Amino acid sequence: MKKRKDGYFRTSKTINGKTYYFYGKTDTEAINKRDEYLERKEKVLFKDAAEEWFEHHSASLAFNTIRGYIPSYKRAVDEFSDMNITDITPLNVSKYIRQMADMNYSDKTVRTQLGVISMIFQYAINYTGIDMANPARDIKIPKGLQKEKVTLPSDEDIQKVKDSVTEDFGLFAYMLMYTGLRRGEILALSYEDIVNDFITVDKSVYYDGNTPKIKRPKTISSVRKIPVLDKLSPYLTKKKGIIFNHEGDYLPYHVFLRKWGNYSKKTGIKCTPHQLRHCFATMLYEANISPKDAQYLLGHSQISTTMDIYTDIRKQRETDIKERVKSIDIG
Repeated sequence: MKKRKDGYFRTSKTINGKTYYFYGKTDTEAINKRDEYLERKEKVLFKDAAEEWFEHHSASLAFNTIRGYIPSYKRAVDEFSDMNITDITPLNVSKYIRQMADMNYSDKTVRTQLGVISMIFQYAINYTGIDMANPARDIKIPKGLQKEKVTLPSDEDIQKVKDSVTEDFGLFAYMLMYTGLRRGEILALSYEDIVNDFITVDKSVYYDGNTPKIKRPKTISSVRKIPVLDKLSPYLTKKKGIIFNHEGDYLPYHVFLRKWGNYSKKTGIKCTPHQLRHCFATMLYEANISPKDAQYLLGHSQISTTMDIYTDIRKQRETDIKERVKSIDIG
């Protein structure tokens, strides 16, 4: 407490490195103002902090990223809703994450959930002045959670993709299957990226609402050159500009959805673009391409991701063989 030359008393409180000052005609008045401020600051409901966090990140993150957070955001608000944020303890967070594991949520879903909860708390600490530690910071993900399995397209879908390459948007599906590129990587391709039977992959389309935007890879592993397979080469005749374009520019999101929807409806294909990407991984596996080389071709930052896909493909192939063998008969 300090008495100023003008007769007022001043007290202070430092929160997260920032000092707040409170003044009063008496030392009791200054202290009361400080305590009222701190009490008001600490009465922050989790749902209000979460809403502010979501609005803040919606303006700063890519559309696809924030869209991926929405389910976790909603679950977190449902769980902690009207609790004061300072009343939520590491035990509360740990118990909730454990419940998700017991409900057989996948490893990826649980990790995303914990990450979103932690970001909401950290936002509240940084931007509201709450004097607390992040209760989600040191929580660990339970071991042994189920990894998301690779689901391959049916044999019927694969054949339909092969037969419909000349249909409108058929080349898009065909390229997914014969390059292993991600959807955004293919949508960003120009004919100028194809030189000497190699496709240079160094950018990707993402969407901010309906607007297509270009991003460069975060990791060097995503920058790569993919050989043009013999099956694909005849359909990549020398042209100029964006391969899949709308009036010369990248496809808006609603145009992409319309084109894929019309293509799926016309051909009867039921698989997703991501499933077709895994067809390429299957081709690599069956051609005995090493996991390290497959990692490069698929643009995985971690070899473990490639190994998980190879393991899933092997298990699925073993199941298919088992079913075929079981039906064998003589005569």
